[in-house]
Amino acid sequence: MRMELCWNRREGLRTTSWSLVRRATVGGRALEEWAASCWYPLYAWARGRGCAPEDAADAVQEFLGKLCAGGLLEQADPARGRFRSWLLAGFSNHLASRSAQARRLKRGGGAPHLSIDLPGMETIYQHDMATVEDPERAYTKAWALSLMDEALGRLEAHYQSGGRSELYDALLPALEGPLQDATYDEVAARLGLGAAALRQAALRFRQRYRRLLLEVAGERLGITCEARLGAELRELLGNP
Repeated sequence: MRMELCWNRREGLRTTSWSLVRRATVGGRALEEWAASCWYPLYAWARGRGCAPEDAADAVQEFLGKLCAGGLLEQADPARGRFRSWLLAGFSNHLASRSAQARRLKRGGGAPHLSIDLPGMETIYQHDMATVEDPERAYTKAWALSLMDEALGRLEAHYQSGGRSELYDALLPALEGPLQDATYDEVAARLGLGAAALRQAALRFRQRYRRLLLEVAGERLGITCEARLGAELRELLGNP
């Protein structure tokens, strides 16, 4: 599976799974985490459908508020299909029934408080979706990038906790592909490591990232079967 490396777009996104959805209660931390993880993919889909940034943000907030206040989260069931498909179907129905004269909920009202930097989010959207025209593809790509961001954040935290931030920074390019011999030599000399030891460190770095990506995808998408999770990741990342 090809591992793209994308710059860290979002902070504050938390894990989402079917079990987390079931545990969610209005005003609870679990619900806030669930809502935050869904926000960008839904926003990307609405923008891809032609909604203006403010309208897309309002629509997402309204939809999340509707889910939270109406007890609709209890209908989330893994037997009914993929979590992200269930979520998108509900949001699509919400947009279809939303009239231009409908009262807009103030962002942050009717749903867990989420500090959304709309100009920053739009900048992220423009960067991520510059070549994506299909809204369904934008939705899928937004999920993939969110999963990768979370995995990368966990990877960085792991290295920081061990006092190895410099090694993390040096090995980050290894996620895009094997480092050149000259790069290994230069980095090894700078870090005071042998070239062979650095190659092993890079291998472990990539392996840990893959494990974290699988872990995050399982938590976010509620998938526990490894084979199904692999297929889901291949689809999200656009790999056959």
